[in-house]
This record gives sequence, structure tokens and C-alpha cells, in this order.
Amino acid sequence: MKIFLTYLLTLFSILSFTQETKIKAYIDCRCDENYIKQETSFLEYVRDQDLADVEIFIRDERNPTGSRSFEIKIDGNNKYQGISSTGTVVGYTNDTSSSLRDKLVHKLKVVLVPFLDKGDYNLKLDIDSNYTDVPTNDDKWKNWVFELSGSYNGDQEESRKTNRYEIEFEIDKLTEDWRIGAELRRNETNRKFYSDDNVYKSNRKTTSFNGRVVRSISDHFSAGVFFGAYQNTYENIDFNRYIQPAIEYSFYPYKDVLSKEITLAYKISTGKRNYIEKTIYGYEKQKLSSQTLSLNIRFRQKWGNVSSYLNATQFLNDGSKKRFSLRSDLDIRIFEGLAVRLSGNINLIREQYSLAAGNTSIEDLLLQQRQIATDYRTGFSFGLSYTFGSIYNSIINTRL
Repeated sequence: MKIFLTYLLTLFSILSFTQETKIKAYIDCRCDENYIKQETSFLEYVRDQDLADVEIFIRDERNPTGSRSFEIKIDGNNKYQGISSTGTVVGYTNDTSSSLRDKLVHKLKVVLVPFLDKGDYNLKLDIDSNYTDVPTNDDKWKNWVFELSGSYNGDQEESRKTNRYEIEFEIDKLTEDWRIGAELRRNETNRKFYSDDNVYKSNRKTTSFNGRVVRSISDHFSAGVFFGAYQNTYENIDFNRYIQPAIEYSFYPYKDVLSKEITLAYKISTGKRNYIEKTIYGYEKQKLSSQTLSLNIRFRQKWGNVSSYLNATQFLNDGSKKRFSLRSDLDIRIFEGLAVRLSGNINLIREQYSLAAGNTSIEDLLLQQRQIATDYRTGFSFGLSYTFGSIYNSIINTRL
């Protein structure tokens, strides 16, 4: 049984402080910050990282168990300059949100030890061995994780009525060398609109199955194959099936994915489609082949978060049929208290093979019953925030 030393330290208590002032800390994470601040009250939390003695960055990622994994990185400033400490927390299927945040706090305290020692804290460690890594040799499921979920939503008022349901079954297996998974989804939305004596109906159905088998070749290369089938009444697709081999290169080692990631992937796909109605090109069924180049960029650093995804697809049946999409999100810290947020996307569309022939009625257009022709889709948002005032934010008050 493999036991991580860091999980042995499950109860870490601060008995007293020998220094007059607490260590000033800045924290950046998508987690329960109030709980962390409450459980690490031996630190003095500040709202601007330029004023901090230690900068705590906690990055998270969902894993195949349906839980979350965290990477903790702490860097020192001022008299703690040059000190750095890291740690990881892995969530499992049986972890609740409460037990997972407890794991995170315990590991955070362990990662803080070098800074607390430098700050002359008087520490007491109580060691327990309740936290152990999951022994894979005793795992009867051999890393396979299964999830079945469903939902129903009903919304009604005098002039309209909506019913929506979704069912999903997912299988995943993740090891150091393999990523294997499949998802089966079914959703349906039914709408009715009442106007005088008229009733307008909208019905949209989607059924999809997607699978993947990906093999790690090295710290920078992966290869795999994707496959699947789907039906989408909105897109006029009665049945589509495809297979798609792929190869990917990562400019950074895959182990750095929580903090920085640049990947370039190439995919080639072949498949067949059956359409619900004859298309504008005269097809009732069609064989299609395409090639896709994808660039994915993501940084989560001290200065902020940046993510960008570029995808370019060309159909090999007809080189003039293409699709290009770009999505970017930026959350950048400019200077003390000032942050800017940008988000934008653009889609250039030159390959709407599945568009149904004939005129689109006003009901279909307003109710979004069927897809209509377009050459592009765009979106953009911009945000600015400036925070000033007291630099401290350690007090927790949740009254009312």
C-alpha cells in the first residue's frame, strides 16, 4: 500500500505565535475561501498580492471520478523571498464537498510549513495515518468509473409551457498511460406557446454517443482515436457516425497542465450522415471526411488567467467547405486593485452541409426549431474592476 507522507499530517494545530505580526497571505483559488481563511487564521489575509508575504495559488481540475484534484503552489515575498512550496490533493468518488475541503486545508497547512518555520511560529504537529492514497492493487474496479445522471425541468405560465429532460451515462478510465471513456446522452425539449386560439409547438431532440481511447506516448506526445454517433433534429441530422484518429503535441510537460498548457492537435475524420430532410445541396445521405487542426492555450499564473482555443476544420470532399472558430478569455491583473476581463469568440462558417432545403417558416425561426443559414457567429464581453480601501480581508461574517 502506497501512503503519501503528506497525508500523514492530518491534524496541524498552531499553539502560539512568537512573532508580533502574522504572515500576510494572498490567496487565489476556486474553492471555499471563507473556510480556508477560517481554518488558517494564523495568517493575515490581504486582498492584493503585492502586499503579501506569501502568495497562495490553488489550481483545480475535474478528474474521472467526478471529483476534483488540486495543485497548491506557494511563493514567498519580502523576507520569505526565494522560498517556494508545492503540494497536490486528489479527490475520489466517495469524497463529499466537506471531506474534500478538509483534505485541501490539511495539505495547505503542510505546504505552509517552510514559511511558518521561517516566520518563527511555534508549531505542534499531531500525526495520524487516516489519510492514505487509494491502493490501485486493491481496486476491484481497475480505475473504471461509472456515472448515471438525469434531470427534468418543467416551466409553465399562462401563455407558454416548457418540458425538458436529459439522461446521461458516462464511463471513464484514467491511468498514467491511458485515457479511455465514453458518454451516452439523450435530451429533449418540448415547448408550447399560446396566442389567442393558436398553439405553436417546438420539439428538439438530441441523442449522442461519443467514445475515446488515448495513449500517452511521452511527456509531450499523445495519440488516440475518437468515435461516435448522434442524432440532432435542430441540425437536420437523423443519424451521423464517425471515427477520428488524432495526435497531439504539448509544448509543456503534461504534468504542468494545472498552471500552464499549450497543445497542438491534428485530427482526421471520416463518417456517414443520414438527413431528416433533403439538404440544400440535394443530399438525403452523405459520406464526409475532414481534417482539423486545434491549438489550445491556457495559463493560470500570478498575473491572471488566460485561455484561448483555436479550431480550424476543412472538409476533404470539397476544400471550399471550412469552419474556423476562436474563443479567448482573459482575466488580467493590471496593478494594485485594478483587473480587466475580456472574453470573445468568432466562428466563420462555410460548411453547413446539413441545412434543410426549402423555406424556413416564421414559427421555425422564432421557436428555433431548425437551423438556418449563416456565415458567422460572434460574441464579445468586457469588464473592468477596481478595488480599494482596507487591505485586510481575514474577517469571516456570514450573518444575514
